[in-house]
Amino acid sequence: MSGKPRTVEAVRDEIVAATAELRAVAQSEQDKPRTQAADWLDGQFVGIANRRALREAASDALSSLYRGGMGSFQDVGTEASSKAVRRLYLALRHARSWFLRDSRPNTD
Repeated sequence: MSGKPRTVEAVRDEIVAATAELRAVAQSEQDKPRTQAADWLDGQFVGIANRRALREAASDALSSLYRGGMGSFQDVGTEASSKAVRRLYLALRHARSWFLRDSRPNTD
């Protein structure tokens, strides 16, 4: 991450793009659990407009997907799956950054 703060909108867009990549790979590999995880992630990030809500949603997603909850999410069998899972992980980590900024002042 560069020294320039990221905005809530930019990071949310990064998560949405990573989720779309995850879904595409999961569907091409007929990976129903990861397809369902992508559907769940879509619901997690709908309507988020401030950093507090984005951080909370990202923390919940990281806990659910990578630290239990949905099982062996990181156990992948292909390079494409590995790339998609890693991209999503990084996007979710960016959402938890203390450097994250709202685009509009005083909305947090």
